[in-house]
Amino acid sequence: MRSGTTGVVTRLRRRASGSLECEVLATLQRAGVPLTPREVQSELTGELTYCTVLRILSRLHGKRVLRRVPRGRSYAYAPERTPERTG
Repeated sequence: MRSGTTGVVTRLRRRASGSLECEVLATLQRAGVPLTPREVQSELTGELTYCTVLRILSRLHGKRVLRRVPRGRSYAYAPERTPERTG
């Protein structure tokens, strides 16, 4: 170790597996209208980069959890409609 360094390593706390996807999905459900990645990013707590939010949205779209609609030069995302339960 170099002199003058404390040797302390700061570790960032990792989220539980799938928790970020749940947060993104909950944000879109609360909105009730399709949101762009930038809009989703602004609604989430914490400091997530645009690329991280876009990656999560793309993964959820690939899993057919989200649909995307063109908006300007980008896409807006919304939850897929689930069949309503009867009975």
